[in-house]
Amino acid sequence: MSAQTGRASPRRISMFGNRSRSAEEHIATGYLVTHLCGAMVGLQLSRSLSDSYGAWADGELDSLPGELEYEIEQLLQLIEDTQGISLPRYSKIDATVNRIRRLVHVDAIWRNRLVKLATLEIMRTALCGKSAMWEVLRDIPAGETEEQYRELNDLVSKQITTVTALHHRAATEAFQGTDGRESASGGDPIRSSK
Repeated sequence: MSAQTGRASPRRISMFGNRSRSAEEHIATGYLVTHLCGAMVGLQLSRSLSDSYGAWADGELDSLPGELEYEIEQLLQLIEDTQGISLPRYSKIDATVNRIRRLVHVDAIWRNRLVKLATLEIMRTALCGKSAMWEVLRDIPAGETEEQYRELNDLVSKQITTVTALHHRAATEAFQGTDGRESASGGDPIRSSK
């Protein structure tokens, strides 16, 4: 019971080992936690993209890490509300993984055009997976409102559009040897590079 409100505090369960939960509840938890793990990896990738390619992308990647942090907060809240599971160590895990990412970040590797292309492709794929998750959760009663789902879907759609455009630009750079800006503006990238 909470001393402040006099009401019983909602019982938070550990993620594993609770035998009173049904198989479906365990599967739902596994689904959400799998997406949470993917989101955590995606957040680190977005930070690396922003750090390495922020100037190249003309600042279009600058907001991506903050947007992903916001979406992770929404997902954590959804897991807590629908599954009764609290994940208080998330922020410590995120900080530790972020420190490791900064330690092993080798600028020479990130400057390679094919690495840039592959990294943007991985990010694009991850964003599409996240979009699919929000669509699935919208179709089932998961505690979010229609307005929240619309906001999250709009956000991921914007992210996909941005990363897709940058992915195409990186492909032009990698395979045609241009800076990718000519093809994005409608010019001939092959003639422009001569």
